[in-house]
Amino acid sequence: MNRTIDSDAASVRHIESLHTQAGADIGVILVQVDQLARINNSAGTETGDALLEEVARRLENFAGDEFGHGSLVERLDGPRFLIVPAMPLSLGALRAQERALHVALAEPMVGDPNGRLAIRIAAALITRDEDIANQLRSASDQLGRPASARDGAMVNAALSRHEVVIHYQPQYDVGTGAMTGVEALLRWQHPELGLLGAGPLVTAARAARLEPELTEHAHRVALAEMANWPPTLAKLRVSLNITAADLGDSEFADRFAMMTKWAGVDPDRITLELTEQAMLSDPASAAAQLAQLRAIGCAIAIDDFGTGYSSLSLLARLPIDYLKIDSGFTRTIDGSDRDRIVVRAIVDLARALGLLVVAEGIENEPQLVRLRELGVATWQGFLKSGPVPGDQLLALME
Repeated sequence: MNRTIDSDAASVRHIESLHTQAGADIGVILVQVDQLARINNSAGTETGDALLEEVARRLENFAGDEFGHGSLVERLDGPRFLIVPAMPLSLGALRAQERALHVALAEPMVGDPNGRLAIRIAAALITRDEDIANQLRSASDQLGRPASARDGAMVNAALSRHEVVIHYQPQYDVGTGAMTGVEALLRWQHPELGLLGAGPLVTAARAARLEPELTEHAHRVALAEMANWPPTLAKLRVSLNITAADLGDSEFADRFAMMTKWAGVDPDRITLELTEQAMLSDPASAAAQLAQLRAIGCAIAIDDFGTGYSSLSLLARLPIDYLKIDSGFTRTIDGSDRDRIVVRAIVDLARALGLLVVAEGIENEPQLVRLRELGVATWQGFLKSGPVPGDQLLALME
C-alpha cells in the first residue's frame, strides 16, 4: 500500500502496542529505494511497482529472520518502507543489522534494468512521550533528502532558530521520596511537527560531525535556565549528557568550565553523564578530561550501565561518582530473578567502589519496593514524572 503515515496506520498502532507491552522506546528501520523515477521512466511504472513488491518481500523475509515473525513491514509514501521489529531493540542493535540488510537487498532484481538498486537505510528511535506519527514522519522525511544537504543544514537551522529546548526528568530519593535532582534532556521544537525527541537531531548532528556544537548549545540552554531558577530549585543536582565526540575534543573541559562561569552556575550542582561506549575509543584521554571536569566540582556518571562493555578496569581507572542502571534491567526487577541478581551485583560493585547508584525507567510501585530492598539510592521514571519543561519543576517539588 502506498500512503503517508497517519495516526491510524498499522505501524503507529503496532508501536503503541509495543510501548505498552515493553515500557520502552522502540527502535525502527526506514528503507528508501533511490532513483525509482529513473526505473519508471525507462522500464514503465508496472516494472517499478513489481520491483517495490520484490523489495517488500525481501524486507519481510529479513525482518522475520532477524527480528522475529511478529515484526511489521509497511510501505510508506513513494519508495519508502518501515520495519518495526517484534521486540524493542536499541539503535545500536539495529544499526548493526544495516550491513546485513544492504546485502539482502543487493542481489539483482528482475525489475531493475541496471541489475542493482540504490538503497538508503536509517535506524530511528520512537519515544513514548511524543506523537508517534510525527516522529515517523520526521524520520521518513529526513531519510528522503540527500545526506550531504540534509544533516548539516537541519542541525544548523535548528540551532540558529533556537529550536533546541531542554526538558528535565526528576530524580527522587528512594528512602524519602524527595526530589533530589533532574536529568536535562534535549528536545527539538520543530516548526511544523511540534515537540520531538532528541533522536532525529542527534543522528543528523553525528552524521554531519556537528555533535559537539549540538551538545554545547544544549548545555548553554540548560545552564542559562539553571542560573535563573528560584532558590528551591537551585538545590537540585542537574545531570547533563556528554558524548564521545565531546571527550575527543581536548578543549572540551576548559570550555565547559568557562560556560559555567559565564552562566554563574556552580559546577558543584552538575553531574555529567556519558555512556561506557563513549570512553572506549580513547580511555586515557577520556580519563584526563573527566578528571579535569571533576576537579572544578562536577560529578561524573556512567549512563546505561550494564548494556555496553561494562569494563571493570575502566571503572577502576576513571574518576566516576555514579552508576545509572539501564531501564532494561529495572523494568522487570519486580518479576525477573535474573534482573534482580544483575541489579544487586551492580549495587554491590558500586558500593565496593564508593559509587552511588541511580535507577532509570521506574514505572510502578513494585519496582520501587525492589529498589529499596536492593539498596539503590536514587531513581527516575514515569511513576512520578516524565521529562517536563523547567517552569514545571517547582510545582512538582511542591
